[in-house]
Amino acid sequence: MKHYLIYIASLSLLFSSSCGSLSAPSVQPRLYNITRSIDAGDGAQVQGDDGTAKMAATIAPYKAQLDAKMNRQLATLATPLTKDGAESTIGNWMADLMMAAAKDRFPGKDIAFATANSGGIRVREIGTGPLLVSEIYEMMPFDNELVLLDLSGAEMKAFISHIANSGGWPVSEELSVQLKNDKLMVRVSGKEIAPDARYLVATVDYVANGGSGSSMVKGKPQVSSNEKVRDLLIEYAAKATAPISVKAEGKRMSLR
Repeated sequence: MKHYLIYIASLSLLFSSSCGSLSAPSVQPRLYNITRSIDAGDGAQVQGDDGTAKMAATIAPYKAQLDAKMNRQLATLATPLTKDGAESTIGNWMADLMMAAAKDRFPGKDIAFATANSGGIRVREIGTGPLLVSEIYEMMPFDNELVLLDLSGAEMKAFISHIANSGGWPVSEELSVQLKNDKLMVRVSGKEIAPDARYLVATVDYVANGGSGSSMVKGKPQVSSNEKVRDLLIEYAAKATAPISVKAEGKRMSLR
């Protein structure tokens, strides 16, 4: 027995001309079992193999459009992007792209660093070779938006301690967290955190709203970019002018 996912309602949103980027469908697909006699939707019965062929023909144009978008090559990976340890290559790459996007979306803002919860990365590795749109969707399937958090120095310290105590999260190159003699040494762009200063952190709305145990930042001032992090990763990955090679040397997050 064959199964087909009917994407028509979802894809009418996905391929809308008013939408500038690929986004997850808001309408769940319906699953139809193709049998020798199925309801075509208007009370008529479609019989046997001819019904299967008609169903496949209905789906085909939408599937072709979706395949073309999802299989689009964004860049080339010279080295694998892996999720392993407190600091990882996939985390470094993601956080740096988030930081680049935040600087562009919030011009004139002095952004301290970018971060996202490690649980938001849903793959262990993206291998070398062509980097496809579909791999970004697999990596980050959630509709999280990029936001700016406004934190005091004390709140900033508590948040970074939480990141470290959680085993380390992806952070952009501006942040350095080093565990030395059971004490966290934290630097933002080479400087210690000033208790009386204010800091802007680029992150995902899930974290800003207290997700992944981030209760210390829940309710703090935030500004949304109104753009999905996944879409921004796709946009900024495509800006690479050379094969992507990312290192994880423990300069950002060393907790042993």
